[in-house]
Amino acid sequence: MDYATNLVFNYENLPRHPWLDDIENYISTRTFADYRRAAAKHFPFILPLIDPNRVEGGAFRDYVSFMNDISWEFEDQDAGGRGAAYNVAQRNTDNRKIGTLSLLKCFSDSQTDIPGPDKIILDALGGDGTIARLIQKEKIQAPTIISADLSGFMVDACIAQILPCIRQSATQSLLRDSVLDGVLIAYGSHHLDRASRKAAPIEAFRTIKNGGRFVLHDFEIGTPVANWFDKVVHPLSRTGHPHPHFSRQEMFALLEGAGFRNIQVFSMSDPFVLKGNSPEEARKNAIMHVYRMYDLVRIADNEADILFKLEAHIKNILGDIQIKQTDSGYSATIQREALVAVGTKII
Repeated sequence: MDYATNLVFNYENLPRHPWLDDIENYISTRTFADYRRAAAKHFPFILPLIDPNRVEGGAFRDYVSFMNDISWEFEDQDAGGRGAAYNVAQRNTDNRKIGTLSLLKCFSDSQTDIPGPDKIILDALGGDGTIARLIQKEKIQAPTIISADLSGFMVDACIAQILPCIRQSATQSLLRDSVLDGVLIAYGSHHLDRASRKAAPIEAFRTIKNGGRFVLHDFEIGTPVANWFDKVVHPLSRTGHPHPHFSRQEMFALLEGAGFRNIQVFSMSDPFVLKGNSPEEARKNAIMHVYRMYDLVRIADNEADILFKLEAHIKNILGDIQIKQTDSGYSATIQREALVAVGTKII
């Protein structure tokens, strides 16, 4: 993918801001200066979007310290997190393709087409660049995605893949006012606490251009997917899952309170789909994907027991795994229904 088309202006002509070069551990072992050099080389369009006032002085040092304190859940195992297992699960870009493409369509006027690469969308909980990697692998004409995350481990993985990225909080962006065509908060919105749920849409509103969109995705309280997190992920994962999900009323109120207009809240199909050369392989791949995705280390000690016990949980809560023959083999689908809110910045 050629990110150069999104340059605001030539990087060589940028004014030299007093970037603070001595911050340690901004991204894993990288300083902010290291990040800046990597961005200048691989995705320079990001640099003019960053507000230099937000990345200098003691306040930035405190900001990095704050991210280090709360990002543990998606750091590596050394920090007690499940970031490594999550990244392994996300290497298969097909697994959430249906939901991801539906979310990208939310940024178009018609909500049936995916905007092109001239649009810049911040994936505010982007992990190791799952959505950007899908777009790149499938050669989809889609918005240019900046993957952001609290976790230095995740953003370091983005840089290793040469995917546009930045380490920042969804509630306190390092970007300038009105520079983005949209902001997506998805696949982890429930990790935001009550105060952050209110602050994140407000911060998105600040960074989005007039006419741009904000898309919030999660799973509705009381639905099978929310129950899955409560009954399986919380007791059986490495990190637990003490995070409440969303109601329709809460999503609408959050977007309205941030200033967005033309708000819609609706359900969206967002299944896991995994492939295999046989029905048995597809089924196994689906079950093991779920195991790695949530790092369900407490469910069993060996693969045979994992497959048996986890499939029973999937069937009891989410329904039967659906196997279908395809042109290239077989697919296994685990049905999930997501809750999505879309709002437009109109000023």
